[in-house]
Amino acid sequence: MRFETKNLTPQDNYKLLIGGILPRPIAWVSSISLKGEVNLAPFSFFTVASANPPILCFNPMYNQDSEAKDTLKNIREQGEFVINTVSASQLDVMNKTCHSVEHNIDEFDYAGIKKAPSDFITPPRVSDAIVSFECRLNQIVDLGDETLSGHLILGDVIAVHVADDAVYDGKIDSDKLDAIARMSGADYSLTRERIQLSRS
Repeated sequence: MRFETKNLTPQDNYKLLIGGILPRPIAWVSSISLKGEVNLAPFSFFTVASANPPILCFNPMYNQDSEAKDTLKNIREQGEFVINTVSASQLDVMNKTCHSVEHNIDEFDYAGIKKAPSDFITPPRVSDAIVSFECRLNQIVDLGDETLSGHLILGDVIAVHVADDAVYDGKIDSDKLDAIARMSGADYSLTRERIQLSRS
């Protein structure tokens, strides 16, 4: 079956995209407004953009009312953010940060998540995240101004925090990270089952 995207609604295209691009890692992004209002929210349109220089990217889409999410507003204002990883043990509290709350509500407090200060930027980190990336805004690529339009945020990674027991020889222990990923709908997946293949 073939679908021509120009003939589909944005919602139908969205369903095909999130159903066909699986699994998707989750960027748990903490940001702060110029007024000092802290926000924490997960995004599954997320990946590495470059290793040299180190750049991460994620995409907060406009909501159903064609309004920018607090994360996007904060990063436009402040130019800084932290991308925290999400481990399986954090799935429930991460899900609470998806709730629609007023913009002045601190999702850390709302979900009972402990903050840790960042070293080089203003937004706090998730204290018990296995990995946190302190980022400064590189650029925002605006891809539209309607419902589900994306705004690709690229951030220069300034510092990487890794739990002491999760790093060895400069590498991150996948078992300790125990990352989860987003599937379609309300489904998530674990990353505990892996297959090793030689590239030679």
